[in-house]
Amino acid sequence: MADFDGQGHLLSLKVMRVSRPGLASAWEPFYSSSSSFSARSTASILSLQGKTPLPGHPKTLRDLSHASEFLTLPAAFGAIQLGETFSSCLCVNNEANTDIEGVSIKVEMQTANSKVLLAEVGGTVDQRRLAVGDVLEVVVHHEVKELGQHVLACTVSYRLPPGFRHTPPGPVAEGAGDPNLQGFRKYYKFVVTNPLSVKTKVHVPRSPSALLDPVEREKVFLEVHIQNTTQEPMWFERIDFDCAEGWTATDMNQVRTGMDDSAESTPLFSGSMALMQPQATRQYIYVLLPTSIPTFPAPAQPGSIISLGRLDISWRTHFGEPGRLLTAMLTRRIPGPPPPPLQTLPPPQQPASAVPPYLQRGGTPSSPRLHSPQLPPSRSASPGPHRPASPFRNRPVVPVPRPQSPAGSIVSVAGSVAQPLVGPQQTSDVQVDLVATRKIQEPVHIYDPFTVEFKLTVSASVPRDIQNQTISIVVQHLRPSRALGAAEAPSVANSSREFVGGISAPSHVGSAVNVPDRPLVTSPSAQISSGGNLLQPLLPPPRFGTADQIRDAKLTGCTFVGPSSLALEPIKLCTPVHSGEDIHPARIEGSRQFELTFMALQTGYICAGGLRILLVDHELSDTEASVHHAVKEPKTLREYDVVGEVWVNS
Repeated sequence: MADFDGQGHLLSLKVMRVSRPGLASAWEPFYSSSSSFSARSTASILSLQGKTPLPGHPKTLRDLSHASEFLTLPAAFGAIQLGETFSSCLCVNNEANTDIEGVSIKVEMQTANSKVLLAEVGGTVDQRRLAVGDVLEVVVHHEVKELGQHVLACTVSYRLPPGFRHTPPGPVAEGAGDPNLQGFRKYYKFVVTNPLSVKTKVHVPRSPSALLDPVEREKVFLEVHIQNTTQEPMWFERIDFDCAEGWTATDMNQVRTGMDDSAESTPLFSGSMALMQPQATRQYIYVLLPTSIPTFPAPAQPGSIISLGRLDISWRTHFGEPGRLLTAMLTRRIPGPPPPPLQTLPPPQQPASAVPPYLQRGGTPSSPRLHSPQLPPSRSASPGPHRPASPFRNRPVVPVPRPQSPAGSIVSVAGSVAQPLVGPQQTSDVQVDLVATRKIQEPVHIYDPFTVEFKLTVSASVPRDIQNQTISIVVQHLRPSRALGAAEAPSVANSSREFVGGISAPSHVGSAVNVPDRPLVTSPSAQISSGGNLLQPLLPPPRFGTADQIRDAKLTGCTFVGPSSLALEPIKLCTPVHSGEDIHPARIEGSRQFELTFMALQTGYICAGGLRILLVDHELSDTEASVHHAVKEPKTLREYDVVGEVWVNS
């Protein structure tokens, strides 16, 4: 009589997971003061004792007292982690008393998003025949790349022996046109968990010195926290960061063996430090830099997401089981715009009273009482009562004259000098960027001047039919703001006289413009004649517009040397002409270099700064050789609190 499996088929299927053995648990006491126990523990292959302890490991067997020298096979299916390789052995057994022909097996791994064929043995081409008691074994491997539910689907098909009349229950094999072709399916479900928890933080430079460096300010510091969420230790073989397109990365998790540049570097977490205990966390730092440094920084759009790269992590568990995980794309999210202010709701109105007005004791606050002695009587068009004793009875009424036409009595208040209007096509759209081209030469001593070299880049939009642009920039030193009393306010004549006397001719670097130390009270848009030929705009006071105690405290240890303002040589921008193509550039750029001198007033760490970039003139020349001025008064383009950091020696 034929033997059938649980479903009544002639063949049976057994599925086993292929995994490495583990150490058998056997509790053994250990006493560090006992010489016999210590000698026995030292001779064991699991001994961690030695002359010098290993960093990151216990010196004794106190933490490994449950481990023995025997190996044991896993009693359960076990946990499967993301990144591991799932291996399984499938056995098709012939439990009948006759040979079975046409045996085939098909193995698939099904997830919520994919279906992968792992193995297919037998079929119409490869006819397999199982003798009585014979076994067909198939070993499959699958690298787990998804989290969640996984299903191992196994389909077994075979042909019934000739003359066999018993039809096994269950579904017939797929595409079976022959009633002798039989088959069955089995499903094995398991859940894949994440062995590592990866969290990232993105930092950008905030130091004033870094923000004035064209390379340092473009760097992005990626901080990665990796935690072992499993119940077993992991040995990390490799952790690499694969940059996204347009970025280059520097691994800061390296340790140099020497001080020179040719010294070799080894990973920080290597050797015994590569072992991560369960629930332990490690921190990694990567410095990212764009492959191309822009000449003029372009701020990212608020709310945008910038791709940085992926982490490629390889590890091994106990007895060397490999695992590999490629994280999703690590990104940097630009903060979005601030939310709009909340609108204040109107105060709730009191519901109307159900009592009729004539039954209410008091009137509403807005309606005056009748015959109230506190309120004057209302005027009316009818004459009042006749009072012969009144002294005002015979006073004549003088009518108030009113103009017949309101428009005829309006007097024009516009001045006789008409100022030119600035049309939309003549609006100034100028942006500036300041970088330090030469670092401060150290050492710096107190009361010794030191020089900082800067480069100012100007970017302007190109309107239609504009051929040339000339931009005039003034760099102004700023001092902490202060409240002025009536006695400190200077006169307009004195301020104007001191300002005009400080103008000098421009040079190849810049010309000095001496602005008085005290604030100027005249209008910034006023213009003063210098020598009867040149008109110079009146600059705003050389002080910060707002009070900030923290900023003012940083700038107390340093002061500028020289004039308070520096007029740079005008920057000429020419629109490029492309022959044969109608290409109109969006923006054009130009730059100027200049130097500023400062002097330290105290020792230690000091900050030099207080700088304002002013646009005093912007000329636009069109194709018809007509010149338009897009700026009527000095315009503040940007202010810098700190432009340099230095350590001062005594």
